[in-house]
Amino acid sequence: MSAPTVPPPDPRAYEILAEAGLGADLFNPRQHTSCVLVERYALHVTVDVCARLGVLGLLETPRTVDDLCAALAFVPSFGRPLRWLLERLRLAGLLARDHDAYRLTAPPPEPALERVRTEGLAHDPSYAPAYELLDVVAALYPRVARGEVQAERALFFRVGLWVAYFSNANGYYALNNRVAARAAVARLPSPAGTVLEVGAGLGSGTLAFLDALRATGREANVVAYRMTEPVPFFRRRAGRALEAAWPGGALSVGELDINRSWAAQDVPPGSCTLVWGVNVFHLASRLDDVLSDARAALGTGGWLVVGEGVRPAPDQPVDAEMPFQLLNSFHDVVLDPATRPTAGFLTAEAWEAALRRAGFTRIEMVPDVHRLRRHYPGFLAAAFCAQRS
Repeated sequence: MSAPTVPPPDPRAYEILAEAGLGADLFNPRQHTSCVLVERYALHVTVDVCARLGVLGLLETPRTVDDLCAALAFVPSFGRPLRWLLERLRLAGLLARDHDAYRLTAPPPEPALERVRTEGLAHDPSYAPAYELLDVVAALYPRVARGEVQAERALFFRVGLWVAYFSNANGYYALNNRVAARAAVARLPSPAGTVLEVGAGLGSGTLAFLDALRATGREANVVAYRMTEPVPFFRRRAGRALEAAWPGGALSVGELDINRSWAAQDVPPGSCTLVWGVNVFHLASRLDDVLSDARAALGTGGWLVVGEGVRPAPDQPVDAEMPFQLLNSFHDVVLDPATRPTAGFLTAEAWEAALRRAGFTRIEMVPDVHRLRRHYPGFLAAAFCAQRS
């Protein structure tokens, strides 16, 4: 099979990444091509889902999301994922939007799902869980739209799907873990005191942290590592994996709901040297409150490291969010048109502003998203770091 046709990024992007300690072992042409192919597949999936929903045939004349839901007898809650699908097609130049009404600008292309998937997996088989998740969710969209199935129930029973996806063996997801873990380890004092990880899921972020810690020879410097996860199944499975990976380590596994008072959940003020998490803070119901709780948990000089996907612009959909649009928990956040206009990922500017509102004065990004996006506009994985003075 011939090599995939993916234009390379500006070489200056790799220079900026290397300056941030994110060298070719993480970001390289092979990785870039693999991520672009997943995003290309997500667009083909979006076109296919919209066609199967019957949406595209109605958009020869302008229609709002509410118009479409009424015409196709979709359940009211499906308006949120439907809007995301339409915005993704608008970003691709297939739809135009006039106020709240969408219309086709050209005949949509025929989806080439099998070809793009085969090309992506041939290039790097480790990305298979990303393709599988998109396939599973695509099959659910029409059923959720008609109210035949509840997405949380249908998806969370697919244990194997999540174990494979939220894993460092999944080349697509592992980038977020490794970027955030390196940023977190780089900000550890010696000795490190108590490290608190929130929303650890199945523990892949913790394992990435341990890898970064061992790479610097500072494993023994961590006085206490407290891994927390509110979902019991995830927490138990992560605990077993971490005990095997870190035998004799100063590790404890417990529960923490970031949306409740942290102090009331045995996180005393000033008790932590480092608080960090990967792809969890964007799920905070009231983001400012959660960031304030994280700051309160830190002692003077302590760091908060927020590993997140980055939204390039406030109204721009991100392909990595497509599988989660069907989940009520993804949308169950308090929105604000100025500070948090959408659920899911935030822009770099929104993260910086939120951290300042929480009382942080020293804020750093790994990598420097502002510089990087001039050369790599679609870059997603970043760590937002803030120190308590």
